[in-house]
Amino acid sequence: MAYLIYRQGDVVHRARYIASRVTAPDAELYAIRAAIVKACSLPDVNNITLFTDSIASARRAVNPSVHSGQGHSLAVCRALEQWFANGSRSVMVHSRFEWGPHHEAHEFIRGLPPVGSRRMATSPDSLRKKATATCLDSWSTMFQNEKYRGHNFLLLQNLDGGIVQPTYAKGRSWLGEVGGRLC
Repeated sequence: MAYLIYRQGDVVHRARYIASRVTAPDAELYAIRAAIVKACSLPDVNNITLFTDSIASARRAVNPSVHSGQGHSLAVCRALEQWFANGSRSVMVHSRFEWGPHHEAHEFIRGLPPVGSRRMATSPDSLRKKATATCLDSWSTMFQNEKYRGHNFLLLQNLDGGIVQPTYAKGRSWLGEVGGRLC
């Protein structure tokens, strides 16, 4: 996770942090939090323009409701509340990958070494993602075993002729898509 803060075309602050077992949106939310909190603390800042490749994370950054990165959102809301109280100020959000400074932040983060620690921060969303992947792997393995699925189990085929594998998507049926339609 990295961010760069520019003032009149020059970098005035930059930081990068290692985030290991988190989803990409979690890392993006943390970067937004760190950048906004830092920008709000700098003197004579009246306009903030945030460039991100995740508009969803930018929305989540100002959403104080219960979610995986609520602590980051609360920090952003607190910083912006205090910052907006001191005069006429504005925040703009743009989603433009490969914009010069945005690309520079991506290159800056790539300079970090690979991480091998077992005690890295873990987000609830990354734990859910891992649990879902483990469950899907287990289901796929079990469905290969005829003793598990039984002799009279109907093996459905997808449009390509392959056997339909169990899936999981936000509480819907384990039977994902048959004939181009979601079940």
